[in-house]
Amino acid sequence: MTREDKRILLLEFFREKEESNECFSVVQAATATGYNTKSIIKYINEKLKGEFIFKSGNNSFTSKGLTKISNDEFIRLMSQSTSSKEITPQERMYQQLIKRSLDAFTLALEVYNRPSLCNRVEAFTILMVNSWELFLKAEILDALGEEKVFYKNGKSISISDALSLRIQNSDPVKRNIDTLISLRDQATHLLIPELQPQLSRLFQANVFNYQERYKNQMGNSPLAGQSVGMLSLVIDGPTPEIGVIQKNYGVLAATEVAKFIQSFEHTNRELNSDKFSINIEYKLALVRNPNKSDLTLSTGEQGQKAIIITQAKDLNDTHPYFTDDAILAINTKQKTHKINRHSFQSIVFKHKIKKNPNSDMYNFTDRARYSEKFIAWVVTNIQEHKSWLQAALDDYNENKKTKK
Repeated sequence: MTREDKRILLLEFFREKEESNECFSVVQAATATGYNTKSIIKYINEKLKGEFIFKSGNNSFTSKGLTKISNDEFIRLMSQSTSSKEITPQERMYQQLIKRSLDAFTLALEVYNRPSLCNRVEAFTILMVNSWELFLKAEILDALGEEKVFYKNGKSISISDALSLRIQNSDPVKRNIDTLISLRDQATHLLIPELQPQLSRLFQANVFNYQERYKNQMGNSPLAGQSVGMLSLVIDGPTPEIGVIQKNYGVLAATEVAKFIQSFEHTNRELNSDKFSINIEYKLALVRNPNKSDLTLSTGEQGQKAIIITQAKDLNDTHPYFTDDAILAINTKQKTHKINRHSFQSIVFKHKIKKNPNSDMYNFTDRARYSEKFIAWVVTNIQEHKSWLQAALDDYNENKKTKK
């Protein structure tokens, strides 16, 4: 349902300013989006002023609340015709599925991050599987229509069927969700404290995957304005001793745990992907403010159980450029082509920069950030390869055509 047009560029501009708590002018908004200043003023005065955009001084404005609405909601809000604001029953069902999915996702994180709950692991698994099921059904409804979601008797397809329609079998994201489904179905035997090291790595990967897929579909972060997102206990630990499991839980439970561990480790080695299970060397930020890392944790060497507190890595140092800043930096360092938001997003799309939300060129913790390495990489390619930018534009424009 998302429409790629200048209104989305305008929304992205407003979101950037809201997240960085910066004021902006009409001229800045026009420059970033390609609109003329009269159109910007009209949109603000007729659609946004007093609800999302607020006056701040003689010639400046602030944005508030637009990080929490999706691209589609913004498009409807900005629509010039009254009739286009009317929502069809299918669109209303889509919105409800997305909302219910997000509610389940948020509740899963809140439950897991309460160590006093003895069944938090089981509750997290059930809620996350439900969240994925609702979200994938919303995607299918959007892309393929309700006949692909609902049978004639009114029942809907299973999560396994939804997965097969939306994600390839070889994709680590699908393998991760499949594993959660198996855990849910065998909760009695597998969701035990002794499996916490393996499960926490699997769970955190699942959370990252959901956040990325939600943002790709809706345009905004699922956790905008919230403090949750990281699981409270992603830990390293030894492989559970089957003999101890058998003594504590019985032969059947021990057998199922042994099968799970063997399958988990095999798949983890085979895929070697943080989309399936985060590597224990993955640096996890413990934050009070989601924008800043207070410290990071990693495991000790040689299998030691000690936790080493390493030097803090501030995203303002490692990935200092937000979108507008990155565009300005690229244009400052090269004069071959002037980069705007459209050409910038084309580069990001063509080269799958956002595929890894925590790479040395791109980070998405609370908002999109880019590193100095990314800036240098773009500048070098523009200067040394004449058709590099045009190839990105062609790919991006063709992709937009196929979505319409």
